Formats: sequence, C-alpha cells, structure tokens
Amino acid sequence: MKISFLSLVLTFFMVGCAQIPEQPIKTTDWAEHHQQLEKLTHWTLSGKVAVITPEKRHSLNIYWQQNGDNFHITLTSFLGATILDLKKTAIGTKIIDDQGDVYFGGNSQALIRQLSGLALPIEALQQWIKGNPTNAIYLLNKHNQLLSLTGQDSKNGHWSVDYSNYKHIQKISLPHSLQLNRQNLRIKFSIQKWLLGPP
Repeated sequence: MKISFLSLVLTFFMVGCAQIPEQPIKTTDWAEHHQQLEKLTHWTLSGKVAVITPEKRHSLNIYWQQNGDNFHITLTSFLGATILDLKKTAIGTKIIDDQGDVYFGGNSQALIRQLSGLALPIEALQQWIKGNPTNAIYLLNKHNQLLSLTGQDSKNGHWSVDYSNYKHIQKISLPHSLQLNRQNLRIKFSIQKWLLGPP
C-alpha cells in the first residue's frame, strides 16, 4: 500500500538548533576542505524544504540530525504538525507518517520507495547536503566550494545538485541553499542553521 501524502512530501527533508556564529566567506584549499567534510559525521541542520513537480508544490520545515551512519529526519508543516518522522539506526529504518502509522524496513531508500513509489537519494544526500560530492562528478566555485554535482542514488537514479549561499560554521564552509533535480522533480533546501558535533 502506498501513502499518497508521503509520495508528495517524502521527496524530502529542517526546527531549532543553536547556531554557531558565521564567519566571512574566504577561498579555501579544496583538498583541505574536502577532508573537513569527510570528517564531519555528526551534525544537525534545520530550515525549509520545497518539493516541486509540474503539478504541485509543497513547502515544509525540516529538522535533520546525523550521527555517523544513523540519522533522524522530521518534516513538519508551518503550523508545527508532524508530517513525517524518519529514523535510521543500526537495526533498520522506522517511518511514522502524518496519520501516525509506523513502518519498518532494513534499507532506507527501499522503504521510502515501497511506501511512496519514489526512489529518493537519501543515502547519497547524507554527504551531498553538506557539500561533499561523494561518488559524483562535480564543479567548484571560485572559493573552492562545491558549485554543482551529478551523481547517482543507490538505485542508479541520476541526480544533479546546485549549491549556493555558503557560510563558515566552526571554520567549515557549508552550503545554506541547494537544489536537487531529477527529471520533473525539484527539491529545494533552504538551511537556516547548522550545529556541528554530537547532540
């Protein structure tokens, strides 16, 4: 059985972390910057996400906490109602939809596809969202930050991602705006806050 609303909003994933003071943007060495991103395995972000298709547009708040290979993503409406709660741990992935129904699976992307019919790049996005072009072809901007990439999800679906609005948080340059594109689907992230380190 597929969840109709989930198929519209599960296309992705930002509510209240303390933000570290930002520092002016400066040109960095890409090798050094890339190493910083590789070592950044614990972080939290919050902001907004828009899911856009030729037929509809949905805008939501997103909260994402990443702890190594595990994550917890919550999508809420602008009135604060939980639309989707997605949590991955070592034992599997649990999804709670807007009706309170609970679903379990061993693979995040497979579970999302089973419920929504959509193959979403959640595994790759854990790296892409912080500006790390894992398993992708990429271009850098004049500050040696990621400008765009073309990559694949775990089901070999092709995605392109464009980045802008970088800010320095704890001496690491992180994107605050990015857009994912695949065929007629666009997912736009507007990240308001990054919090680095374990919760």
